[in-house]
Amino acid sequence: MKLKAILFMLPLVLGASFAQGQTLYKWIDADGNVSYHDQPPPSGSGYRVEAKSIRRSSRSGADDPASEAAEKYPVVLYSASNCVSCDSARAYLTKRKIPFKENNVEGNRELMDELKAKTGSVVVPTITVGDKVMKGYLESLLEGELDQAGYPKMQPTASGSEETGSGQ
Repeated sequence: MKLKAILFMLPLVLGASFAQGQTLYKWIDADGNVSYHDQPPPSGSGYRVEAKSIRRSSRSGADDPASEAAEKYPVVLYSASNCVSCDSARAYLTKRKIPFKENNVEGNRELMDELKAKTGSVVVPTITVGDKVMKGYLESLLEGELDQAGYPKMQPTASGSEETGSGQ
């Protein structure tokens, strides 16, 4: 019971210092007893250590979901000039307000080599979401990958529809 009380209070006591973004150290002794600290154990102490980075608190509202997703799963669009599919992919990413980096491989041997090393070929558009690679552009596929990565979904327009047609 005493252990449960300590484990319950630990996050409350340490919470303020970890809200700024630090490392939490889990010390495990030879008997399997666990304790948590904001510093690693002294060298040669015999503890097994697990370290975990604690992110800054988003209580301020400054961290938006797109920024968090972009940090974990950055989006890169490999494109070329006069590429209609590249233009469509760029327009979709912009419309959905996805932060992305665009690399125009046209005439850039270094970027072509980078793309070939990542994907095995030089095809545009190629879109990477973290480690996932999409050759070509298919909106539904890109939408699914972005959703899975945690990017915010596109907000419906005031009319309630993304693409407005004749309404029939």
